[in-house]
Amino acid sequence: MKRRDFIHTAQLGSFGILLSPLPAMSMFSQNKETTRIVLKQLNFKSPELPDGQRIPFGWSAAGLLPGDSVIVKPDKKIPDGNLWFRVSVAQEIWDKKQLHLQLANSKEKLGTVDIQFSSVLVPYEVKINKKYIPEINRQGIKITLESSTPFWYFNQPDSKVNNTAFLPHLLSSQNNTGTIDDFLNCFLSINSTQAFGWREGTVLDGLWQIFSKKNNKRALKAIQQHLDLYFDKKQNLVYENARSKPNDNRVNGIESTIPFATLARLHPEHPILKTVVKGWQEMKKENGMVIDGTMVSAEGCYTVAYPMAVIGKIWQNKALKENALEQLKHRYVLINDNKLNLRYYTEGRYTYPNWARGAAWTLLGFSRTISELMDEMKVDEIIDKFEEAVKIAVSMQRKDGLWNCFMHEPNSLPDTSGSAGISAAILTGINNGFLSESYRSIAEKCWKTLENYLTPDGFLKGVAQDNRGGVELQQSDYRVIAQMGMGMMAQLYAER
Repeated sequence: MKRRDFIHTAQLGSFGILLSPLPAMSMFSQNKETTRIVLKQLNFKSPELPDGQRIPFGWSAAGLLPGDSVIVKPDKKIPDGNLWFRVSVAQEIWDKKQLHLQLANSKEKLGTVDIQFSSVLVPYEVKINKKYIPEINRQGIKITLESSTPFWYFNQPDSKVNNTAFLPHLLSSQNNTGTIDDFLNCFLSINSTQAFGWREGTVLDGLWQIFSKKNNKRALKAIQQHLDLYFDKKQNLVYENARSKPNDNRVNGIESTIPFATLARLHPEHPILKTVVKGWQEMKKENGMVIDGTMVSAEGCYTVAYPMAVIGKIWQNKALKENALEQLKHRYVLINDNKLNLRYYTEGRYTYPNWARGAAWTLLGFSRTISELMDEMKVDEIIDKFEEAVKIAVSMQRKDGLWNCFMHEPNSLPDTSGSAGISAAILTGINNGFLSESYRSIAEKCWKTLENYLTPDGFLKGVAQDNRGGVELQQSDYRVIAQMGMGMMAQLYAER
């Protein structure tokens, strides 16, 4: 989907509270049975980055050309245990790539990393038989790229932050899955960073909910760490778009304004917020809808209505608050014929019926916006529509508590991100008193199963990939790690 750049500004103001030091904080228990072993490149010369593209945060990255190989060796001895190879994407990917792994000298195959249609800052992994540990310690690993286009990955530690989780590494653990403590240790850190826009906005919202609901100061520190990555010393917004091209001081379309809900909570006078609001006004149709082109999307419930409500409430701007509720009403059309649709086109066409993550966007947008404004505005009609949507989703819940990627398709694998988001929205409604307590067991059942999808170091697996590969990819069994899914799981955790 093409989106217009609609926000740009020269310089942004200081963050105030974000730049103030935080007190020392207690840490969650560390998992001593899990360790990362960074892999160092041997005698490898990377190609030049294509003109006009940039690596996030100025971190070091290397590229592999199609058919090229690189040899990596562990920087310390690998302990005995379960073993996974990891690598993280440093340039946006709009095709399919495979990284074939083998022992560097004997050429025995170790596995293949399958990377498809990926955003940056997402780790990919493949499990390696632990019988190969002695030879990997001795020989190292040869990585060969099979693709029609280059692959770029983060490759060196950063001097300012601990970005080890994004570097090529081996994860060694006595366990096959992680715990909630592992999840929190991972999420409340730089490790949960995502590309700026809806992905990072979901993470920031999860961090905020943990801070505000659990009084967890570590979550506030993590928000500061994340925003420090995206704003320079003059507080310019510095990031790349979905094609890895610099997009400084710009925000792409309606799906990209969700991060400003968290920003507004911490620094309500920040000048970029006025620019965001102006952008919404410029995109508003004659009937008041803020949409991209002719498409009414579920994302807008969460990425437009919700931040609009937050900013309106903080500024005590009645017009913004009313407009936020109107954005939800304009999206009633998505709740149609006992389906939760991702998209409706104004010529009358629906797409992606009952896509789990689309249902999460709808339900999270409704529940969060209602929660912000229910004490100040009349929301009874919107609450009724929210409960109608909840009932539709609940009717398609799996026996294990999750929801399939396409919720009504029994052969579709579950999507942990959509499942977490749906459940977080349900608990938000219950905890704020506008949804029956009888739904709590629905969300709790999902929560109990999600823990099975945690890696030993706390990342969330089982996430349906970004919606770049069309319906076919969403209907496939391809699942990934994704921190934006962790953002929705974090919101679920915060509401429990």
